[in-house]
Amino acid sequence: MRVVIAPDKFKGTLTAREAAEAMALAVHDRWPDAEIRVIPMADGGDGTLEALGGANRRDTVTGPLGRPVRAAWRLDADAAVIESAAASGLVLAGGRDANDPWAATSRGVGELIALALDAGARRVVAGMGGSAMTDGGRGALDALGDRVPFRPGRVVVLTDTTTAFTDAARVFGPQKGADAALVERLTARLESDAVEWAERFGRDVREVPRTGAAGGLSGALLAAGAEVVDGAAHVAEVAGLGEALRGADLVLTGEGAFDATSLAGKGPGHVLALAAAGGVTAVVVAGVVADDARARGVVSVAEVVGIRRAFQQPAEAVRVATARALAAIGD
Repeated sequence: MRVVIAPDKFKGTLTAREAAEAMALAVHDRWPDAEIRVIPMADGGDGTLEALGGANRRDTVTGPLGRPVRAAWRLDADAAVIESAAASGLVLAGGRDANDPWAATSRGVGELIALALDAGARRVVAGMGGSAMTDGGRGALDALGDRVPFRPGRVVVLTDTTTAFTDAARVFGPQKGADAALVERLTARLESDAVEWAERFGRDVREVPRTGAAGGLSGALLAAGAEVVDGAAHVAEVAGLGEALRGADLVLTGEGAFDATSLAGKGPGHVLALAAAGGVTAVVVAGVVADDARARGVVSVAEVVGIRRAFQQPAEAVRVATARALAAIGD
């Protein structure tokens, strides 16, 4: 029995690797001789750094609301990995209710990219998820100074959304604390930013897919010469997921909350797509499952063990739910 285990994080309870290890215990209990391959997944949001090797550096940069924060990142030879959430994350701002959606800045992300470039990185991979700001990338570009425009291939931006630049406030502003009136102000500012980036760099990003990630930061970086790609596909390729699935009998994936959006750009959705293309049986074990994502092979941890146990003993809860899922597919 060859089993690939490739979940994303269970946000707030388990990292992707911790979730994978809990699933692996259930697989081993059912099939003691199974060949298990663990591949933690991510899609450009928090958890991407871990999936691509983990942090080995920490530096103080500007946080989302201007206060200094210690941000983890990775430098491996001449390749660097950073996360926007580590410098400009909504969690760092205190969440939706404590955030200032108008003032929140991407400056810290630009500072991290600058640190990586100045340390000799020839390629910087930047995950865009989990941000507090909708500043059109202005803070980051200000911090980067004359390091932009980038040379081709120098900066690769990972996103889990196809939202365009000028739609960023309408799509993501409310979850960052913006009311309807502020969403309109932010949208007008994004329109102005897009005009400025086009004049400065010669690239109009207003309607380009994926440029709305991180409040338009991905669009600003694209205008400045970065490559913007599907985050889950990039992580899967680097981790060798496609190769691992060849010859596999089963793949397990999952995340904290599984819904229809999980199938459109998120880590588990990409795993499921690869499994379907390769004819590999797939099982999803998720903390909670929305009604729009219920299907055969999708198991809710909260429904198997109860919501309290799911939060209090997350690893054990995932193991138990995985065992239930494996029992349902038979031998």
